[in-house]
Amino acid sequence: MNDQRVDFIDIIIPLFYLGVILSLAYIKKRRIASQENEGFFFIGLFYKLIFAFFFGTYYFLYVKGGDSVAYWQGANVLSNLFFESPIKYVDCLFSNSSPELLGQHFNSVTGYPPGWLYRENEAWLVCKLTSILSILTFKNYTAMSIIVCYFSFLGSWRLLELVSKMKTHARGNLIFAFIFIPSLCFWCTGLSKDTIVYIFVFYLLIRLFDIIAGKKIRFKHLIQVVICSYIIYHTRSFILIAIVAAAIMAYGAELTKKFESNPFAKFGFRFVYFLFGILTVYVFFTSQTVTKIMTEASVIQQDFINNDLYTGQKYEVGVIDVSPFGLISAFPSSVVFGIYRPFITESLSPSLIFNGLESVLLLFLTLRFFLSFTIIEKIRKIRKNKFLMFALVFVLIIGFISGLTSVLFGVLVRVRAIILPFIYLLLTVKGSKSLVELPLVKEK
Repeated sequence: MNDQRVDFIDIIIPLFYLGVILSLAYIKKRRIASQENEGFFFIGLFYKLIFAFFFGTYYFLYVKGGDSVAYWQGANVLSNLFFESPIKYVDCLFSNSSPELLGQHFNSVTGYPPGWLYRENEAWLVCKLTSILSILTFKNYTAMSIIVCYFSFLGSWRLLELVSKMKTHARGNLIFAFIFIPSLCFWCTGLSKDTIVYIFVFYLLIRLFDIIAGKKIRFKHLIQVVICSYIIYHTRSFILIAIVAAAIMAYGAELTKKFESNPFAKFGFRFVYFLFGILTVYVFFTSQTVTKIMTEASVIQQDFINNDLYTGQKYEVGVIDVSPFGLISAFPSSVVFGIYRPFITESLSPSLIFNGLESVLLLFLTLRFFLSFTIIEKIRKIRKNKFLMFALVFVLIIGFISGLTSVLFGVLVRVRAIILPFIYLLLTVKGSKSLVELPLVKEK
């Protein structure tokens, strides 16, 4: 798609990579898909590929620009740099952006990256990562999207298989949560920062749950944890904070099982963990990282609200008081905003319509959850299950930060997209003992 013009080569390259991806998927399916779920493997892959195509079409034909196109252009400039000077390309990958390096690395031949992307280290890191795809695909946007979508799908599928073994949900709910949520597929399958973050978060979670479960961890798995953590920290640092906090609580839920036969020890462990949880909350709300995020968000929020140049739909949570008491006071409303908005009446645009429909579904599932006759059993299941405990803490933290700081619905739906599978699974957990206590399938 060079210069917005479709040539014959722009069709051949995506078709080639589509064939490669489907071949790899066929091999991968035999290794990671269980008999119970394998029927949805290629259906889910094609479903996500369709949304990745819609995502690209939306930015190229409807928006006629936007950040997805900017990431592609930035990656292509780095690709040009690679072919002109591999040494400069490597130097650029491992150095932060600066006005001095801009002139040293780029020229009229390589082109210059979009200014706002280059100035923002988080966005520029996405360009660096996707530049590898740009080199492999000869700067073809569609082929790059196909590759990114494939890795997004694999991360979703592997986490689906992990949770499926826990027997906490009906199969249909699991498949929908990880594969078929429309807005998640729209925002987290195309060429964007959200998709890159989504991929590395899910691969990190797969390894973290292996560690929590006490499985044997190889050195290459630890390397994966380090790489994923590094990229998440340098793209959306608050997500890594949420993962660490949620993983600690999940580990506590797993440890509790060792004290099932000793009520006194079980109570003592839970009490200690409860105190640890309170301490964690205090440290979280008083940490310099969170204070910095909220202080910057306060300035940005007022800019969004008062600046007429920002034409997207806006909302207000209220004045941000970055003191611990102020943040705690804002917690309930921010979480509600972060999880349920935009409502259907606020979503009458092409990019938000799926979110509005999902808001109706989430509100219905929430009412059904709290009005259920088995609510006590559901809460007990969440409290005892390591994945569901992780999901609860992860949803609350990301929902709080995204609801409080986004201000624009267009930003909100992208930042919080990553927690949608976890929200859905929390609200659809099995409650009836007759359904919960299914015989475990012995692993080979």
